[in-house]
Amino acid sequence: MALTQHTDLIPESTIVIFSPHFDDVLFMLGGYINELKKQSLMQTKNFHVIIIFSRSNYLAGTGEGNFDSSPDRIKLATGKRLLEDQDCNDELFGRFTYTYELLGENECFTRGKSFADSEMEFPHGMYADFDEEDHAIFERMKARIEAWSEIDDTALVFPTAIKEHIDHFITREAAIEVAKEDKHSATFYFQEDKPYGGIADAEELSRLDSFVTANKLRGRTYTCDPESVIQLAFKHYVSQVEEVYKTGIRRRAQTLQQEINAPQPCDRIYVYPS
Repeated sequence: MALTQHTDLIPESTIVIFSPHFDDVLFMLGGYINELKKQSLMQTKNFHVIIIFSRSNYLAGTGEGNFDSSPDRIKLATGKRLLEDQDCNDELFGRFTYTYELLGENECFTRGKSFADSEMEFPHGMYADFDEEDHAIFERMKARIEAWSEIDDTALVFPTAIKEHIDHFITREAAIEVAKEDKHSATFYFQEDKPYGGIADAEELSRLDSFVTANKLRGRTYTCDPESVIQLAFKHYVSQVEEVYKTGIRRRAQTLQQEINAPQPCDRIYVYPS
């Protein structure tokens, strides 16, 4: 697989990022956006950010507090995370140069999900783990994506859900169902999400490969600077990040670099065939 130039990576002029949580814009497309900035190409794109699971009670390292879904806890966590996200995105894109939308869905821990058996705090989940609320979110996501998919010259970007964080999985699966209807004018992209790619085991990465193969996705690998993503994450997301994020971000960038013998660390996005 050859390197894709940043100008060719997402040719559409409008990029809509379906970010499961406060922080996933950076952890999905931060490397790409920083490369556009370096090359003075930001003015060629219009960015619209959609935060899906924006009612949160999660704060890193607070233990049992993450199972408190009281209004006060949600106000505390959501307020902190919202302001951190806006500050990071302002630095990433430039203040007032992008649009920002909150969908108001309940995040995983407000829905009573449990931590996965992992060095990172997140809840694993696939179709077999869906409850009634998850199914309802899934159907709402499909309807929202269908509406956006009707717009020409538009890229819709979703996570690949490496390691199957349940919120990322719902987002990805709703997107691929709409994509497979083949009624859309927009182009569907699936960006590797961090830091999951760098801490996933062989079985988890094989499930990503199966998703890519089953849906005939085409990978596009591009150079990036993982340290710039880490710097922004640990500067802004002080209530959200863990040290393992650094390991995951660096390791996957190095693996992709070695895979194609690239001169710099890399990232990867996949496009659904039109």
